[in-house]
Amino acid sequence: MTFIYPFVFFLFIPLFILYKYDNFATDKYKRRARILLYLSISFAILALSRPVILNTLQKQKFDAQDFIVAIDASYSMQAADLEPTRYIVAKQTLKEIINALPKNRFAIFAFTSNAILISPPTTDSAISFMALDALDPKYILTKGTSLIELLKTVSKTSYEKKSLIIFSDGGEDYDLDTLVKIAKKNNIVPYVVATGSSNGSALTLNDKKIKDENNNLVISRINPILKKFASLSGGKYYVLNSPNSGLVKQIVSDINGAKNKSQKTEINVLTYTELFYFATVLSIISFLMAVTKIHELYVFIPLVFLPGTAHSQILDFYHLHNANAAFKEANYTHSAKEFDKLTPSVKSYYNKAVAYYKAGQYKKAVQIFASIKTTNTLLKQSIFYNMGNCAIKLGKFQRAKIYYQQALSLGYDDDSFYNLTLLYQLNLKEKQDASDMLPKNEVKKQTQASKKESPQKNEEKQKASKSSSSKSKHEASETTAGSSDSKGKEKKQATKKIDKPVGSEYKIGYKAYELINKGYTNEKHPW
Repeated sequence: MTFIYPFVFFLFIPLFILYKYDNFATDKYKRRARILLYLSISFAILALSRPVILNTLQKQKFDAQDFIVAIDASYSMQAADLEPTRYIVAKQTLKEIINALPKNRFAIFAFTSNAILISPPTTDSAISFMALDALDPKYILTKGTSLIELLKTVSKTSYEKKSLIIFSDGGEDYDLDTLVKIAKKNNIVPYVVATGSSNGSALTLNDKKIKDENNNLVISRINPILKKFASLSGGKYYVLNSPNSGLVKQIVSDINGAKNKSQKTEINVLTYTELFYFATVLSIISFLMAVTKIHELYVFIPLVFLPGTAHSQILDFYHLHNANAAFKEANYTHSAKEFDKLTPSVKSYYNKAVAYYKAGQYKKAVQIFASIKTTNTLLKQSIFYNMGNCAIKLGKFQRAKIYYQQALSLGYDDDSFYNLTLLYQLNLKEKQDASDMLPKNEVKKQTQASKKESPQKNEEKQKASKSSSSKSKHEASETTAGSSDSKGKEKKQATKKIDKPVGSEYKIGYKAYELINKGYTNEKHPW
């Protein structure tokens, strides 16, 4: 068992002192009451620590690409040929790329003569942006650029294919053969963004031009090795020579056209079972026993008259656990029945419909989907899409066309468009009338609602039925821990607004700068 917040156990110190020096009353009922109150507080502290039982690691797949981004923080990136500096323009361009690819995970490295991870792999753009904003190059003592050290660091990551986006002017690294060898050996595909103008810029320090040992001005230009490195390593080469160069669209287009776009990323996810509610129940029981007498059962009478919804909410966690467990074991009919016992909500109805679909009870599924009322456009689009899939399974191809059209009326969707196009191309005919599939008044309501409401996409892909050969994705993501996300976590994070606390900060720790600065005393060319 693990405690997520073990620091709350310090609350036992004042409780122990109070218990130790408290003069117990001589009356046995008062003495019992005090002890029970101490027990109640103890169980409450235990609940606050959030005890859990760790489960085994489970592999989960999601549709996304993993990218490693490396931004050059060397002194030459402070050149002002790109206003205000090369580094700031590179940072702004990187933010635009992350915003344009919300489904993908980005890990961010900063490098000079050494490389350090400043943001772990994440789809949360707020975390990536805070990491970038927190890094201040003026606190980095190393000034040179080493692409070789960067590639060595990236090669240690666990990605099978390492898509590396590099923002750099190239520094003075000329060992092309070593760069290409490391990249090919470790399956690194570089997207090199050469940052700087064609004419270059003289470097300054304290408003004075920097000169070399021969009293010549130090001019920083884009290293020509970058283009050769990208070409020989099977990557792409770009030139960032102005803040508004339109480069972002080109990079995003190349990334979206990559061959591994359709591949699923697989990660290990650690799940756990919550135990805090047991401690909470014991705390409540101890408190009630402390303030009442056992034989005075009348204090529990009000519980009998609680509304049915309150009673249902108390048992929700139990039915939700059973529903999720049944869903994982592919016992979809039982899972649907357990979802039906939850307090009625859009989430419970959606999960129940998904479970019936997975169980092959398509008519039930479509009727439940049709009964869901929501103002969420993404969820509404997902509902219509799933109803279209149900219609195909039932052989109601005309009705399926209507549902896909309603989904597309709420916003463009690749899968709905693909299925609708395929239905028109195949020109499949129904064996019976589709009027018995759903009440006409429900269809009318759905049509009217589609003009107002909005969706949440499903991630899982369903295989097309033999009769229609239609492409289909999964109707819902795995419903673990009560989640009913459609189209998986990446889609959810792509469509929901990130809540960032006011005044929140992401700070680069001293150790991070220390790792970047490692070995700076041996630099020959500090720019």
